[in-house]
Amino acid sequence: MHYSRVGWECIPFKNSFNDVWNNIAKMFINTKAGGSPLRNYIKGEVGNGKEILFWLDPWIINEPLQQRFPELFRMEVDKKCLVADRVRNQGSESALHWNWKSALVEPTLITSLHQLQTLLENIQVLEVIDRWHWSSDSVGSFTIKAVKRLLNAEFGSENKFIMDWCSWIPAKCNIHAWRLEMDKIPTGATLKKKRNVQLGDPLCPLCSSDEETSGHLFIACQVALIWNDISSWCKIPNIFAFSIKYLFGIHKELRASDKKKEVV
Repeated sequence: MHYSRVGWECIPFKNSFNDVWNNIAKMFINTKAGGSPLRNYIKGEVGNGKEILFWLDPWIINEPLQQRFPELFRMEVDKKCLVADRVRNQGSESALHWNWKSALVEPTLITSLHQLQTLLENIQVLEVIDRWHWSSDSVGSFTIKAVKRLLNAEFGSENKFIMDWCSWIPAKCNIHAWRLEMDKIPTGATLKKKRNVQLGDPLCPLCSSDEETSGHLFIACQVALIWNDISSWCKIPNIFAFSIKYLFGIHKELRASDKKKEVV
């Protein structure tokens, strides 16, 4: 868990470092799907309460409690306390143990505390370890495909993507990118599904690890992947994308000069 001037986050990173983990962590914190950051889809399932942070991890609701009850979070002494620190078994029932900086006397604080206690009414710690699951998946498994489905659904529901055409590259490059965004590139998957062309093995001929789609070729294929080389060449953080639309808009989010953004 990490605290910076920006705030408390459930995924640890340091702004002063430009390494791969930082880029992944920032993407999960800053990228939204369904109105919520991706980090909120990683949800804790309470067992003994010794691995889940009470305020900072999403567990009882689909966001950290510090976001739902910021005024109570400010009053908390140990902001990195565990669920086991606040919820303890007493016989067959659970008891809540708080550690406030001072007594809660303001009406707004008392109201928030009552709301929080209502949320925690049926919570009990057990003699099993805590578990984590990806809440957008029916079986709770985190996979790259699950994230891609979530982001694709987000872009599909908004339907507001407009590709930025670049004036200083050949027109054919702009056209290729435009066709790529519309999934009009003749990949194995596109030829089979949209033109009924049977090509035999549908796997990517370069890596044989997944179906040959536009997204796989330009984002996921480890043989064709060039984005880390481009990142190194432009001296910017490594580029990570889960969809073509996100890839085409990633330059807008870079912390870099306008010139570097234009190159990307």
